[in-house]
Order: sequence, then C-alpha cells, then structure tokens
Amino acid sequence: MELKSTKSPSLFLSLCFFTLISFQTFAQVGINTINPEGILDISSTTTGFVLPRIALTSTIVSAPVTNPNGGAVAVGTVVYNTATTNTGSNDVVPGIYVWTGSRWSAKFTKKDAELFLQTSALRTQSNAGYQNISNLTSRTFTPKYTGIYKIEISVNFGSGYVNNNNPQTDVASITGNFRFTFDGTDRFIPIHSWGVQGVTNYYLIWEQASIVLYESLDAGTAYSFNLAVDQLDGTAFVNSGNSGNGRGYVGYDVPCSVEFIYLEN
Repeated sequence: MELKSTKSPSLFLSLCFFTLISFQTFAQVGINTINPEGILDISSTTTGFVLPRIALTSTIVSAPVTNPNGGAVAVGTVVYNTATTNTGSNDVVPGIYVWTGSRWSAKFTKKDAELFLQTSALRTQSNAGYQNISNLTSRTFTPKYTGIYKIEISVNFGSGYVNNNNPQTDVASITGNFRFTFDGTDRFIPIHSWGVQGVTNYYLIWEQASIVLYESLDAGTAYSFNLAVDQLDGTAFVNSGNSGNGRGYVGYDVPCSVEFIYLEN
C-alpha cells in the first residue's frame, strides 16, 4: 500500500516565506555588494544615488512632501529641491534639503561673489568734473540669491607734481571725491594725496580708501552701478592739477574695485 505525506505544499511555501521575511527584517541590505557595511550599502563605480526630486515652495513648508503613513513629515526626510523662489524670506534654491521637523535645512553652502576691477589707469583733471573709471562704468550685477549682499568699494588716488614756481611750498595735498552710484543712489568717498617738491619731485604718493555697503538684493534682478572720481583744484600743483604733470593718478599701482559677496542667512 502506498503511503502519502500529509504535509501540504502550500504550508511548506508559507513557512519558507515567513522564514525569509524574518531573515530580511534583521539583515543589512546590499546593492551591488554581498558584504554591506551598514543597514543599506550601495556600491557602484559608474552611477549615483538619485534622491526624490521635489519642487519645494518654502523652507518652512513641508508640502508637497508627505508622510505615506499619515501625520507629519518624518524628521530626517531628505529630498533634492528643484525649485527657486524669490519671495524675500524662507526662499529655496536647487539643492539637497533635510526636514528638521519645522523647516527644510539646506545641506550646501550658498555662495555668490563677483569682483569688478579697473582695467586701465586714469589721469585726473581738476577742471573735468566727475570722470568715469574704466570697467567700472555703467556696469550691472545680477545676484543669484535673494538676501543681504556685502558691497565693498575700494579706490586708489595719487597726486601729480607740486608747482616748482612756488619756493615756499615743499609739501602739498590735493583732494577730491569718488562717487559710487548703485541702483540710483550716490555714495561718496573723500580722497586726498600728497606731493613733495625738493631736489627730487615726489608724486603719485597714493592713498587707498574703501567703503562697505550692505544691501538687500533680489535674485535675478540686474542692479546698475558706476564709479567715478572728481579731483578738486590744487593751486600748489602744476596748472592747479588741470593739465600736464599736475594731473592726478587713479589706479596706477592698485586698481579700483567693486566686489559683491552674498551673506548667507
């Protein structure tokens, strides 16, 4: 007589399934590796790990990200934001963000800086009024981010020759003003330089000065700026500084410059 097993194939498969589930619950997961060194270990020499790409609307709004189990978005949720907002506060730009429970924290440094340099020296004239400075005339700066930018304007001025016809004058000073116009507003930097008359005439004894501005700028907006200089009359200098060797010097040893630097908030 033939004996038949009383074990059901479906019961055997079920036992195998639950055994596998139990094993996976406590196992580490390796992708492209059989020796995972963490709860999840992904190995590749040619491809990367792609995070969920989400268009966030604000650093303080968790949506459109949701918790699939309901309730609040879990602390530590990581996404790659694809959107750029320009509301003036709590703005987002493309990059990796982590949810802290109350806001999206950017996991990258927002850097934006641009330096504009004078490209050729300028001989000033007392009777010319304001003279524009090369490469710093009718320029624009367009910020990448909305927020506070530091604007540093550095200027350099040296005198011309002291008048040899005045034996009573050994040392003389000539003065003037730099004018920095940004977004329609003028700022002024007073300057002066010295000249010396003697056995040897000393000129171009330059002085460097600077001012720093802090401006709230909007991303994507082109802001115009211009730098110019006005040398005043210097009666102790050749031709009062209007012509010839009496004229002053701007940017001969050190160029004038305008630099914009984003201050991350």
